[in-house]
Amino acid sequence: MVKFTRNLIILFHVFLCPCYSADVIFLDVSPIKLAYKHQIDLICQFYGLEAEYFVVEDEANNSLLRKVSNWNSIQAMVISEKAFLEVDLLALLKERNEKIPVLVTGVTRGSNKCPLNELSNRAIIRCERKEVQSLKLSYKLSNKKALVSELAELAVPFSSEEFFYFDLKKNHMAYPIIQIENSETEKLYPIFIQTFYSEHEVFFSTRQINSDRTNDVNSNFNTSLFFQIAPLMIFIKYAYSDRCWHSAKNYANLIIDDPWLIEPYGQLNYKGLYAEMQNAHFHTTIAFIPWNYDQSKPHVVSLFRNHPERLSICIHGNNHDHYEFYKYETGPGDPWPAKPLNTQEANIKQALARMEKFRTMTGISYDKVMVFPHGIAPAKTLGLLKKYNFLATVNAENFPLGSYEPKDSSFLLRPVTLNFENFPSLKRYSPNRTQAEIAIDLFLDNPLIFYAHHDFFQNGIDAFDKTANMVNKIQPDIVWQSLGYIAQHLYLEKLRDDGNYDVKTFSSNFILENIHRNDLVYFVRKEEDFSIPIKQVTVDGQPFSYKKNGNNLILEVFVPAGESRNVVIEYENSLDISSIDVSKNDPRINRLRKLSDFRDMTLSKNFVGRIFTHFYYDTGIYKLGLVRSVILLFIFIIFCTLGTLYFIRIIRKKKSKY
Repeated sequence: MVKFTRNLIILFHVFLCPCYSADVIFLDVSPIKLAYKHQIDLICQFYGLEAEYFVVEDEANNSLLRKVSNWNSIQAMVISEKAFLEVDLLALLKERNEKIPVLVTGVTRGSNKCPLNELSNRAIIRCERKEVQSLKLSYKLSNKKALVSELAELAVPFSSEEFFYFDLKKNHMAYPIIQIENSETEKLYPIFIQTFYSEHEVFFSTRQINSDRTNDVNSNFNTSLFFQIAPLMIFIKYAYSDRCWHSAKNYANLIIDDPWLIEPYGQLNYKGLYAEMQNAHFHTTIAFIPWNYDQSKPHVVSLFRNHPERLSICIHGNNHDHYEFYKYETGPGDPWPAKPLNTQEANIKQALARMEKFRTMTGISYDKVMVFPHGIAPAKTLGLLKKYNFLATVNAENFPLGSYEPKDSSFLLRPVTLNFENFPSLKRYSPNRTQAEIAIDLFLDNPLIFYAHHDFFQNGIDAFDKTANMVNKIQPDIVWQSLGYIAQHLYLEKLRDDGNYDVKTFSSNFILENIHRNDLVYFVRKEEDFSIPIKQVTVDGQPFSYKKNGNNLILEVFVPAGESRNVVIEYENSLDISSIDVSKNDPRINRLRKLSDFRDMTLSKNFVGRIFTHFYYDTGIYKLGLVRSVILLFIFIIFCTLGTLYFIRIIRKKKSKY
């Protein structure tokens, strides 16, 4: 009776709701826990699609499937192996006039039945299980960019103890998309393939042994976990294309923290770096400490002013007073003193005033993008950045100090989030990222932001060339630009049914680029809690009307083909740059900055100095404060001196015996 009632409810929903608007249909056999449901939820949320799940238990549901064939909004279907063996999918595909791609997922050794063989156009002989044992295996991606885009020809280590694979007939029309390769024998085991049945594209993926691990949405999401969901991601992105959230272009940038405009600054030579940027094609942003606003040298200033396509400036704290945007209140064991919110606000305002002085003195513009020294600030400080109309913040972590990581697909798969104060917070990475990590980010349409310090170039000014060349090879038309430019293009778009585009913007100052052939209306949505009053919204400098819809600001912007529009959401504040003191009258900060410059521009030039610097920071001694660090250093020098004298004395005694 329960089973009959459940099927009746499903059929009632289908037949009495003709306006049904799901994008992806997923069919399975379990009424309790749908296999792969978590993965499809994750991916559909990421791409802005709607999924509907149906339980297939008996022949009564075949009428449901026939109803599915009339749903024009559906562009793809995912069906589990078990559901496929229960329903007449072959008949459904034959009846449907509009051809849609289908993915049969979770295939195992029990799939060598006639329906599977027929649906694959006789390409699949069987599905086998293989134990890895001591084999050296790796994922091997197809070279068909139309299917896998930036993942083409990627090779990634495989780490499971066993896997399922397809045994395919030779000379049949089956295209392996992901295979597992034995590096010793060069044998390939297909685990995700594309075939054709009655002009339908039909994809098959084997069951991933550790696929349940993707239920743990956390910051440890890595390359291995990505490949647990890769077949579904590739399939849905391929099936929906522009109807998925995507970036119109890919962007990249290298940030170098701390240096001011002097030649050289420690291991960094600007003239040499510019030559490497020309050769390897990349862009560098200097995270500039506002305290240094009046120390720039003319010949370096000229290099920046004459080559904004390669060199740019953003804001790096204010005084760089260690962790100067730390907790508002501290407790026992905290390595840094508290930095109340009003102190942090004063620092932000002074940083802006100093950067305006820098711009006036040098003629170099700067991006209102904050890179916090030592680590990201607490959440309310991000609200201050928003209040003073910053574009974004970029740091090693994209969730604020004292906050928890969000548990959603957007945070898991994108390096930018609006979860905190509705202000864009981006994650940046070391240049030592692997090819797989870079390719995955490009596949996901994420901006690539790298960062380093001057000592990154101690073995040569070409240190970043390898990474830049790797990025350019994976995505030849990538746009290397400043952080401000990237922030102004920090939005996603997707095609609507009416031929126009929906836009989800992360930045409050963005440039809509219509790279399409037709004039378009962009329906823009920006997450807003409206806690900070909006002064005005402008498009190309002209006031523009907007609407509020819950926690969203809504705009409709017309952009002719090949043109662009600059949309600015400006927030109210009482900032008066001219009234802010920019002087450097704090003796402690002056000493700290001079010692930092001595460290970077003197100690870094010799091996002993670099060893000492690494020891000082790697051991965390610097957290003790200047006075304690000097005392500890003095004790260390005395200990080393006494140890050396004692060693010399022993050697002399041994020599005297002979």
